[in-house]
Amino acid sequence: MKVTLVLFTTATMFFATSCGNNSESSSANADTSTASNNSTAAQATPAQDTSMQGGDLMKPMNDMMSKMQSMQMTGDFDIDFANMMVEHHQSALDMAQVEVSQGKDETMKSKAQEILTKQKKEQQELKDFVSGYKPSGMKHGEGEMQKGTSKMMDKMKSMQMTGDVDKDFATMMSSHHEDGISMAKMELKNGMSDKLKQMAQKIVDDQQKDIKEFQSWLSGHK
Repeated sequence: MKVTLVLFTTATMFFATSCGNNSESSSANADTSTASNNSTAAQATPAQDTSMQGGDLMKPMNDMMSKMQSMQMTGDFDIDFANMMVEHHQSALDMAQVEVSQGKDETMKSKAQEILTKQKKEQQELKDFVSGYKPSGMKHGEGEMQKGTSKMMDKMKSMQMTGDVDKDFATMMSSHHEDGISMAKMELKNGMSDKLKQMAQKIVDDQQKDIKEFQSWLSGHK
């Protein structure tokens, strides 16, 4: 009986020790897993921050420049201007959509919605012009639109993003509008279509007004 008792006691002590070790091992594994998860989360944070450093606003600009640079010019300034402005408007629409969905300032979000409404309408009018246009067969103002595209690319490369969607939207849209005004003035100078020249003048007037509003807002939100 004494031998049996000793064996039983020894077995009990071994079992208790084993459970304790398993518990410590499980706890250690849990701590390691938690630390690993925390490390993973810490590593993910910079990526999230990077995506907000103007990335969503820069993509439309990059897409626009890529499409405009690859666009084949016909030599007919009216049709080339209309096609280029369709793409230019598309990038404005995409940037405005980012502001509406991610912006926090109500003034800027309201301005973005206004741009969405106006430029969707103008874009469709430009598309309608292209689809119903009969080429004159005359080449005029050759090379001017390409020069404007190169200047846009240089400006875009030097643009600094802050990570604040509202400020970046106001800054980028001001620059975007300046380029749009330059393109519209080229149409006023070289275009042959009275209808398209009227549209170009409206673009100049509307976007000059927008730029003043953006600059006024930015001066109060430094």
